[in-house]
Amino acid sequence: MHELVIIGGGPAGISAGIYAQRKRMDFVLITREVGGQVIKAGEIENYLGYAMVDGVAFVQKMMEQMERLGVEPLLDEVVEVKRTERGFLTKTLSGKEFESKVVLFCTGAEHRRLGVPGEREYTGRGVSYCYTCDAPFFKEKRVAVVGGGNSGFEAADQLTNYAEEIYLLELTEHFRADEVLQEKVLKNPKVKPLLRHRVLEIKGDGRLVKGIVVEDLQSSRVYELEVEGVFVEVGLKPNSELAKALGALTTQRDEIIIDCNNRTSERGVYAAGDCTNVFAKQIITAAGEGAKALLSIYHDLTYGISSWI
Repeated sequence: MHELVIIGGGPAGISAGIYAQRKRMDFVLITREVGGQVIKAGEIENYLGYAMVDGVAFVQKMMEQMERLGVEPLLDEVVEVKRTERGFLTKTLSGKEFESKVVLFCTGAEHRRLGVPGEREYTGRGVSYCYTCDAPFFKEKRVAVVGGGNSGFEAADQLTNYAEEIYLLELTEHFRADEVLQEKVLKNPKVKPLLRHRVLEIKGDGRLVKGIVVEDLQSSRVYELEVEGVFVEVGLKPNSELAKALGALTTQRDEIIIDCNNRTSERGVYAAGDCTNVFAKQIITAAGEGAKALLSIYHDLTYGISSWI
């Protein structure tokens, strides 16, 4: 019987694991991969202590810190968590089982899809959800970035190093990215902003993307843009299925609802990071939430779990 099982190895899970190790807790950290979405991030310049660092280097630093402290993640996939008389039983894809008093979900989120014709067919053949991975493949080509938040602008920023022209599409009347990022990207002549535009279809020749059909929501005009790449940056879908199966309440966006101490609606079930209803989905907030969740768990196991929500 472990005290705790941490599910997920992104910033929230790693932070929780580091704090659990420092508290000398008996825990297991299970994750499919170390780093989560961070491994796909481009340049990071808003994390304390780093003026500039790319995602891969940042994850390497986290791994070095875990190794130095003796935190050893189990690389596996959790397929089921169920409540038992003594606590919780966590099962993995490889057949391993772990009993614990409490469980902490740091399962993060995955990229949302557009849900338009051609998206699935051309994924990996022009449609991308990872600008860090795929931007270099579009040297001197026209591309479209769908999404006007930070991730969309970061994608456009990186693509300016490769692409010939970048259409930046946003569904609403205003871009949502940080002002400093907007100033940097929108002044680049390669970037063509298209507010109040929606992608209706992704078209190709059977092998590769050749264009997109878009609608100008202001004029209702439907037309085609000739592009060879489509980078989808329209937000994240929380990985909350395992928590929901335990009965944890979620928002309409499937975010796990937590209180200020990272407790869910289910006794003994905690959550942290992008899988929760915390407003800011950022690396620094995920790391902070992971630490906070662990301290909450340690307090509850030491002094007794009180009622919540």
